[in-house]
Amino acid sequence: MEQDSPKQEKDRHSYKKYFQSDFSIKREHAPRNIFVSLLFIGVSIVLYFSLPPDTFPVGETIVIEEGMPLGKISQKLEEKNIIASRTIFELCIMLYGGDTKIMQGPYIFSEPENACKIASRFSKGESGVPLVRITIPEGTSNQGIAVIAEKNLSQFDNEAFLLKAESLEGYLFPETYFFSATVTEDNIISAMRDEFRTRIKPFEKPVKDSQRTLNDIIIMASILEKEAKTSTDQAIVAGILWKRIEIGMPLQVDAPFYYLLGKTSAEVTQSDLRMDSPYNTYKNKGLPIGPIGNPGEGAIRAAIFYKKTPYLYYLSDKNNVIHYAATFEEHKKNKAKYLR
Repeated sequence: MEQDSPKQEKDRHSYKKYFQSDFSIKREHAPRNIFVSLLFIGVSIVLYFSLPPDTFPVGETIVIEEGMPLGKISQKLEEKNIIASRTIFELCIMLYGGDTKIMQGPYIFSEPENACKIASRFSKGESGVPLVRITIPEGTSNQGIAVIAEKNLSQFDNEAFLLKAESLEGYLFPETYFFSATVTEDNIISAMRDEFRTRIKPFEKPVKDSQRTLNDIIIMASILEKEAKTSTDQAIVAGILWKRIEIGMPLQVDAPFYYLLGKTSAEVTQSDLRMDSPYNTYKNKGLPIGPIGNPGEGAIRAAIFYKKTPYLYYLSDKNNVIHYAATFEEHKKNKAKYLR
């Protein structure tokens, strides 16, 4: 048998070394390759089951009720063919902060969406439901809020709202709000209470320093909303009214009669002035028993940072211009001059 030449021997040795090395590399990376493959398969499965079902009900509206558990939500979505997998949806919810972050209300699906997109919407309260703009003017009473809401929201329950908001007169902040057409009375009250808390926070220290209660400030502010229109007049009128309380003089303001009877100053009769009511500021000294509307920030500010003046009397003419007087004699002259 012929012996291999030195060159053949060298080549054979090189090939053997190469194949041994290649096999060793493949054997060394095998676990990593398996892990990558499994990861790829896992991700593919998650992505597949997060996709919207073929029978996704475009245009469907789902209502998430307050306190509804995650399992019930995912079951509802699965039954409606909005999600393909409850497990994947619930995992997505956990990624967005868990079931405590789900915001209640109606959600409309105008196009197919994957499970994680839906979870994101639930956590942010992105309902997709067309919103109704409702503006509550400053000084509007709870009754007035109910009238405005009833005109704009087809499912609004006037009586239920007034019953639930009965003790909150003065504490539902007047502002422009955007509500879904199916918003509940509780949702409206909650939104307006939250706005009040936010807006009153900067005034907490000034109220405390004033040595008056927040309720007294809100009652005064609610009166100012009806008695004066501009911030300057509100501050002056607030100073006059606080002074009347300090010297034991009845407030003698007509605004509560509008709250009680729906009457303007010009319509108030002598009989009205004698009516037995804790809101009658002619018959009783001090502030009325409660707010006569929901004041805005300007009136609240005026009630706290009122202006001290020598005046003790004021009246509004037919153009809503206020005229002040330091004495009752001056006040009578203003009446003769401006209220003819």
